[in-house]
Amino acid sequence: MLLLAAIVGPNYAGALKNGDVSEQIDRCQAWVKAEASEAASLIESCVPHGKPMLAQAQKRLEGLEALQLLARVADEHLGGL
Repeated sequence: MLLLAAIVGPNYAGALKNGDVSEQIDRCQAWVKAEASEAASLIESCVPHGKPMLAQAQKRLEGLEALQLLARVADEHLGGL
């Protein structure tokens, strides 16, 4: 749980309130994808902070994908996180 919170940051605390780790990761991924979509729209509108926002969202998604894989492995071999 701490690793997930560290990856997504404090703005995503609401995504971490309910459900098991897998559900929380899925919820965070959906939120970050929405953030990436917003960033892409900002880039299209030539808003300067769109590119850093998109880069941050991509970095979060990479971390979430790695954590999702770790959660699957833990679930299969250790019975969950």
